[in-house]
Formats: sequence, C-alpha cells, structure tokens
Amino acid sequence: MPRGTSLTSLAKSDRPAATRYAIRRLLGYLWPYRREAAVAVFWLLVTSAANAAQPALTGLVIDTAVDAAEAGASARVLVLPSALLLAAAVVGWWSQRTQILLLGQAGQRALFDLREQVFEAVQRLSVAFFERVESGDLMSRLINDIETLNSFLSQGFRRVLGAALGMTATLAGMLIVDWRLAIATLVVVPVMLVATRLFGLIARRAFRRRQEAIGDVSATLAEELAGIKVAQAFNRTEAERSAFAERNAANRDANIVASAVSSAFSPTLALISAMATALVAAFGGWLAIRGLVTIGVVVAFFGFTRSFFNSISQLSSLYAETQSALAGSERVFELLDTPAEVADAPDAIELDRVKGHIEFRDVCFGYGEGPEVLHEIQLAIEAGATLAIVGPTGAGKTTLVNLVARFYDPTSGSVLLDGHDLRHVTMRSLRRNLGVVLQDPFLFTGTIADNIRYGRQDATALEVRTAAETANAEEFIERLPDGYDTVVGERGATLSTGQRQLVAFARAILADPAILILDEATSSVDTRTEVLIQRALRELLVDRTSLIIAHRLSTVRDADRIVVIEGGRIVEDGTYDALLRLDGVFAKLHRSQFAG
Repeated sequence: MPRGTSLTSLAKSDRPAATRYAIRRLLGYLWPYRREAAVAVFWLLVTSAANAAQPALTGLVIDTAVDAAEAGASARVLVLPSALLLAAAVVGWWSQRTQILLLGQAGQRALFDLREQVFEAVQRLSVAFFERVESGDLMSRLINDIETLNSFLSQGFRRVLGAALGMTATLAGMLIVDWRLAIATLVVVPVMLVATRLFGLIARRAFRRRQEAIGDVSATLAEELAGIKVAQAFNRTEAERSAFAERNAANRDANIVASAVSSAFSPTLALISAMATALVAAFGGWLAIRGLVTIGVVVAFFGFTRSFFNSISQLSSLYAETQSALAGSERVFELLDTPAEVADAPDAIELDRVKGHIEFRDVCFGYGEGPEVLHEIQLAIEAGATLAIVGPTGAGKTTLVNLVARFYDPTSGSVLLDGHDLRHVTMRSLRRNLGVVLQDPFLFTGTIADNIRYGRQDATALEVRTAAETANAEEFIERLPDGYDTVVGERGATLSTGQRQLVAFARAILADPAILILDEATSSVDTRTEVLIQRALRELLVDRTSLIIAHRLSTVRDADRIVVIEGGRIVEDGTYDALLRLDGVFAKLHRSQFAG
C-alpha cells in the first residue's frame, strides 16, 4: 500500500455521490429488455427456492431414516424424500442455466446500446473538448471503464441479484423450519452490516482512484507512442521512461489499495460465517439434547447456514466488482453528460447547396478562459472568390477559418453564410458544404480509394479515379502494389507527406464542396509536389469560395484577395500587387521570404 494511504483515510474521504442514481441509470439500459429480464428473474426465483429447499429436504431424509431405523420400517420410506431432494437439485440446475442465458443476452444488448450512446456522444462533442482531454484518458473511458460495465451488466448484475434472492429464500426456509435456530444464525448479521458499510465507503473511492490511474497511464502511453520519434531524436527516452515510471507507480499503488480492500472484505465475512456456524452447532446441539428439535433439523441448519453465508460471501466478492463498475460508470456518465460547446440551436435550419458568401460581423473570440485571440473582425467574402489569409505565426489565421467551419462559436459578433448566422444553421448541412485540406492530412486505415471516397460514400470507381487524376495523384497511386486498393495503414503511415496531401486534395475534389478551406496545405511538401498541388488547385478553386491560409506567399499570388492578420486583427486587405505597393506588413513578409 502506498505511503500515506490507508483504509481508514479512504473511509474518511469524501463519500461517493449519487450511488443510487448511478445504479438506476445503469439498470435503465436493461429497461428496453425488461421482458427477457423479467423471465430471467422468475427463473432466478425458482433457482433460489430450489436451492433453499435442499437443506430442508436433506434434514427430512435424515429424520425419515432415523424414524425408520427406530420403527424397523423398510428403507423404501426414503424413496420419496430422496426423490424430492433430487428433483429440487435438477430444477435448480435447469432454472440457473436458463436465467444465466437470458440475463446474459439482455446484458449484452444493454451494453451494445451504451456503447452506441458513448460513441455518439464522442462524435457530437466539440473540438475544444478534445483539446482539453487527453486522448489516452478518453480511450480508457471508452475501453477499460466500459469493460467493467460489460462484466457487471452481463454477469455481475445476475450474480448479485441471484445471491440476494438466494439469501432471502434461505432466510425464509430457516424461519419455516425453526425460528429459534434462525435467530441464532442471524445474531451475527449486525456485525456483517457494519463491516459491509465500512468497506463500502472505502471501496468506491479506491476503485475510482484505480480507474483514474489507469486513464493516466493510458494517456501517457498514447502520447509517448505518438511522439516516440521526437523523444529519440532529442535523446529524451530516459526522461520519458522516468516520467512514465511515476505514473505507472501511481497506477500500481491505486491497484494495491483496491486489492487491499477486496482482500480484507472476504476473509472478514468468512470469520463472521464461522461464528454463525459455531452458534448453530452449540445452540442446535443443546436443543437436540432436550428433544426440542430433531437431528435432521440441526443438520438442515448447517446447510442453511452454509447457503446463507455463501450468498453473503458471493455478494462480498461481487461487491468489489460492483464498486468497480459504479466507479467506471461515473466516468462513462461524465462523458455522456458532457455538453457540446457547439451544438445545433432548436430553430436551426437546413441549408441546401450554398452560394458561399461569408461575412464576419464584429467577431471576437478567445479560447476558454484565455485571452482574446481575434478582435472585432469585419470581413466579407464574395461567393466564388478566393481569399488568402496570411500573417505571422500565432496571428489567428487558423482560428478565423475554424469559425467558418464552426468548430467554435464567436465570443461575440457573428459569422454569416449566405446571410444566415452559423449558430442558426445545422452543423450537418453546413459541413456538407465544406471541404477542408489540412497541413497534416489525416488518412484513415483502409485503401486509398476508401480515403478518397470518404466525403462521398456513393462515389463510383470512375469518379474516384477522375478525382485522383485532377489532383495529380494518379501517377503515384498507379505505382503502388495494389493501386487504388493499396491499404495505407494507420494515419496513412505507408505514404509520404506529399502523397497523403495529394490524396487529401483528391478527397476534397470528389466531395465537390461549395466552400474550400486550405490550412497550410502545401507547407510540408517538396517543390515538385507543390507544383502538382498548384495544378490541382486551378481545377479545385473554380466556382467555389476558397479560404487559403499560407506561409509561402508564392502560393497565393493568384488569389482574388489577400487579408493580412496580425495580433488577431485584420491590418491589410487587398490584391497581391496592391499590398506590395502598400509597403506594409505583407511587403515585409514578402521581403523576408524572397530576400536575395
């Protein structure tokens, strides 16, 4: 156990909130399958009744045998009680098999619905959310936490309910057979309840800490794998290994605490069970000596006691699993309940094919609680025009186009498309009219044809090939082993940066957007690839509104208009030649690139 952490300190920690709410919400996923669940619960009741009947029938067999021996009767009198005991065992086996199957199916269907909701929630979350949350922690919620819910919904819930019903049925059987021995058995129950309450306060927080530690390790691993080349290039592998070791140690310590909680609970209940058995043996023996109960009843109570505390033991072993599931559910529900910062308004309208007239009216924007990045932007872009956006690093160029794509909403002011405020337009219809090519284009695992077709799933093979030819990507694709059917691997790792860029341009051409956004789309490619991209651009920019962010000023010479952003403000606006004659910020940028 880590230094400074104890079970007592955990018990004194803030009590986990909304336990009952989390349970109700989890069970709510079973509600659509309540018929199957109800039938399964019926068979659980049958299982519990059959199992509870077996100790009583065992005692009946013993008492029948004793009476037969004393009366000199035939052993045939044992046939009926023995047959009843065997029948109870068979019924218990059959009903248990049936309820396991039914509740297992209902649990998997409920988990399917939960996974669908979680993935849908992730898809609707805004870009700002993914900038704040580490991808590894998010993956931990989507995989590790949901897996704990998988175990609970498909197996744990059934076992908890079965143990609870079994304990109730056994208690009823004890009271029916002999209430005095039943009370003797239950004397230790208050001790058990106190122990359960104490461990409950400890376990929930311990398992939540464990889930958070797993998320931290996952986040670190994801970052390290993504940056392994940089770490090796800067000789930082030892430092990164040390940083990971700290997080791994925290994960180890959290798991040790969780294991300590689990390991202490079951033996405690086993000791309580032994105390109950001792009480039954002593008190039952005393009653039998005085002829107040039969030997069969005492033997039956040994079975009752074992069954009763076996159910409690099962509940205790499942308690840790349940607490782990509840801790995981809290993290999953946090994700589900995270509101999208950018969402469709109730009165949002659907746009068809837009003309592409874009206007910024007094737009200001800042990221979260940070300083303002854009200040009072006034800008109108005519439909079909090509606007180049240039300026020093950090001036706000990418932020400007991100507002057009509505990855963010302005802090104040408004962005309009064909006269419609983007906040009153459905994001689906807006982005259906957008095409984006980034500096580092993202390709998905799959074939080149799949990636080109990404923006238009119904495109034919001929249309895919035509788009690739227009983007000047045909030449390198034909040289690949399987041509358009070549699998590019994760993030397009098997292709060069220039090849990925050409595929991204082909994807944008095939999507045929009314508005095209190019964010440093040629800054990472060689001169030859840039020439190919410039040829593709001549086709791509025709009859569509285009916003081009560029550091290489040579790529924006043919733009209809250029705006220069500095410090979050538009400081210059005009054509390429007019801005050079102005001899301002653009002219200085131009001289710095073309000096000598």
